[in-house]
Amino acid sequence: MGVGGAPTDRLEAALLRSIMIAQRLLAGTAALVLIGGLSACAPEPEPVAEEPTPEPTPTVVETTEPEPVDLAFTMPVDCTTILPAARVEALAAQNLELLGGPGSVYGNEYFFDPTPEQLAGGISCVFAQDGVDLSSLLISVAPVSPSNRARIIDDLTAQSLNEATTDSGALTYGQQGDESLAPAIYNVVTQESWISVISSPGGPAFYEEAVVLAGEVAAQVYN
Repeated sequence: MGVGGAPTDRLEAALLRSIMIAQRLLAGTAALVLIGGLSACAPEPEPVAEEPTPEPTPTVVETTEPEPVDLAFTMPVDCTTILPAARVEALAAQNLELLGGPGSVYGNEYFFDPTPEQLAGGISCVFAQDGVDLSSLLISVAPVSPSNRARIIDDLTAQSLNEATTDSGALTYGQQGDESLAPAIYNVVTQESWISVISSPGGPAFYEEAVVLAGEVAAQVYN
């Protein structure tokens, strides 16, 4: 190529470069369009259904209340089991010994006349200091039946004692007494038993003790 053809060569080279640049731009644009088209045509991911979380099932605990136990009355054979051993020891510490009644020092010979409880088929027990009349306890237990219950209640009512009814339905007859002459008296009559406590001397403290003693006797004869 001669010198005179140089401008033509330069023009052709510039034109060729412009064509190559345009082809690259078109190729890039086509690639972008293809990618965009593929993206548009690609299926959207289906939503994944979440499995429900199982709710905790409450544990059912069956509770059964204990059935009430019917206690049976057992008539004591003698006075040695009419009170718990701890009470007998406490009385002995006060110089109160089992002197009268079956199983005692003097047995039933201690009594000049039978007590009302003895007449009802029960036993009477005396805790006292031998030869001293300052303090004594007369504790009795007798069986109760439809044949003698009304008579027992009538006799106690005739003594003008304070009458009451416990939560369990037992009838009580008592008097507080005093520290000089009147003893503290407490009787409990149920459908099956008659428990009585007579404390000499009387007064508020000895009456409360009589109530406690009657409860201890009941615990001994009901099982």
